[in-house]
Amino acid sequence: MQLEAQGPLYEGERLRDLILCYAGPWAFVPYLRAREDEEMLWNARQGVLLGLTEIIVALALVIAGLFPIFGILALRVLLPIWLLWCLGMSVTSILQASKGKRHKIPVIHQFIEYL
Repeated sequence: MQLEAQGPLYEGERLRDLILCYAGPWAFVPYLRAREDEEMLWNARQGVLLGLTEIIVALALVIAGLFPIFGILALRVLLPIWLLWCLGMSVTSILQASKGKRHKIPVIHQFIEYL
């Protein structure tokens, strides 16, 4: 069995910025700071879009929770599943970015060029 060679594992300030890219509202810090670094800018854009999408869908589910029947489903089933999915996409994207790869989040990565 042969082990696959690992890509570059970033350390220090670059790793911190990659983590901030997918940390919700903190994604704007690397977005504003790393204008020259195309890879960091791509990750920051994707992180900003993921954060905005997470907030919009969560708010929609909370508002749907005000309705009697669908509210129970929205708040107790769909909202936790949505938040876990967003957390999983953030962790996966951080791990891939730390290896020098781009993890494209489904649907969201198509809108990166507009930001």
